[in-house]
Amino acid sequence: MRPATAFKSWAHRVLPRPVVNGVWNLASDVKDLPARLKSPGAPRPWRIWHNVGGGDFHLIGQQYFDWFRISTNLKPDAHVLDMGCGAGRLAFPLATYLDANGVYTGFDLSERALGFARRHTRGEARFNFVRADVQSREYGGAGLKAGGYQFPAEAESIDAALAISLFSHLLPEDAAAYLREAGRVLKPGGRLCLTGFLIEPGMVLTDAVLPLSPYREGAWVADSREPERAIGYERAVFERWLREAGLRMAAPVEAGHWSDTVRRGEFQDRIIVEKPAL
Repeated sequence: MRPATAFKSWAHRVLPRPVVNGVWNLASDVKDLPARLKSPGAPRPWRIWHNVGGGDFHLIGQQYFDWFRISTNLKPDAHVLDMGCGAGRLAFPLATYLDANGVYTGFDLSERALGFARRHTRGEARFNFVRADVQSREYGGAGLKAGGYQFPAEAESIDAALAISLFSHLLPEDAAAYLREAGRVLKPGGRLCLTGFLIEPGMVLTDAVLPLSPYREGAWVADSREPERAIGYERAVFERWLREAGLRMAAPVEAGHWSDTVRRGEFQDRIIVEKPAL
C-alpha cells in the first residue's frame, strides 16, 4: 500500500470525521491555488469554508452542465431543480444558459455555500437558493431527518433536476424518499441526472478505488461507523425505489472508476432517470 493511501486509511479509522473532512478540504484548497491564481477574477469558493467538492470549481461545473443539458434536452426557459446545490457549481453555467423565462431552484444544508452562490450568481433567469434544514453527519446538518424533507417546488413544476454527489451521501431511507420527492416535482417527461455508486450483481469491490462493503437495505458503505461518508446501492434496490417513485431509468448507466482498481475518467457513476410522459 502506498504511503498516501495508508495514511488516508489510518486517518479515516482514527480521527473524528469533522477533522478528516477539514484536512482534506484544506489540502484541496492548496491544490487548487494555481487555478485560483490563474483566474483571479473568477469567484471560487474555499472548500475549507464552503465545503464544496474538490477540483476546478468552474471547469467541473461546466462539464456536468454539458452532460445535464444534453441528457435532459434542456431548454433556456426551463425550471431547473438543483438538489444539494452547494456553492452553485452548476448555477454558474446555468446563469449564462437560462433566459428570462427560466427558473433555477437550488437547495442545500450549508448556509455558507448558499451565501456564496447568492452573492455571485447573475443571470436573466430567476435564481432561488433555499436552505434545507436536514440532518447529515457528513456535512453537519442538524435539522429534521432528510427523508422528511419536502423539496422547495410544486408538484409537476420541474422540467429537469440534477443531484451531483448527493445520493452518494444519503442513507437508504433518505435516498428512497428523495427519489419520491423527485417523482412528485418533475413534470411528465422530466428527467433527473444524478451521480452515485450503483452496485451491480457480481461486483467484487475489495480492491476497488473505493472499497465498499454490505451495510443494510441494499446499501454498501466505505465505513460502517460513518456510512454517509460514501454509500452505494444495489441496482435492484435502486430500481425498486425508482418504480415506487414513478420514475424509470432513461439511459444506460455511465460507470465511474470508483469500482475499478485504477483511476480513470469519472469517479462516480452517471445515472439518468425520468418520469414517464403521460
